[in-house]
This record gives sequence, structure tokens and C-alpha cells, in this order.
Amino acid sequence: MKRWEAFGRLLTSPEERAAFEQLVTGARRYAAQATYVGSPDLLESILLSVLLDLSRRMAPVPDPDGSPVAPLRE
Repeated sequence: MKRWEAFGRLLTSPEERAAFEQLVTGARRYAAQATYVGSPDLLESILLSVLLDLSRRMAPVPDPDGSPVAPLRE
């Protein structure tokens, strides 16, 4: 994460830095679950956490009755 923070500081636009912060937040959001699984590959756990967070925020999730629900925005 320290190397990622150095990368984030080098981004030039506020939009890029905000997007980067969202990715880092996504990686941290599921850190407990990734630790519980105990994968020997830390990068795999981080990437899965980021992808899950992105998916959760972007894709509409249908209600149990099948009707679409707007994606979560934070």
C-alpha cells in the first residue's frame, strides 16, 4: 500500500487522485475478509477486494422480484 500511495501522489489531476482514493478505499474495505481466507498471494486478495468494491458500486443489483435497483454510490 505504501508503493501505491507514492503512485497516487504522482497523479496530476484531482479526478485521477479521487479515483485512486476510491480504489485504495475498496482495497481496505474488504481487508478483513481477505485476511480471513488466508491466501498466500496478498496481491490476489487486494485485487479481488478492489474488483468487488467496483462491482458493488457500479452494477445495478436486481431486487428479489427481478426489478433493477440503482447502483450504490458513495
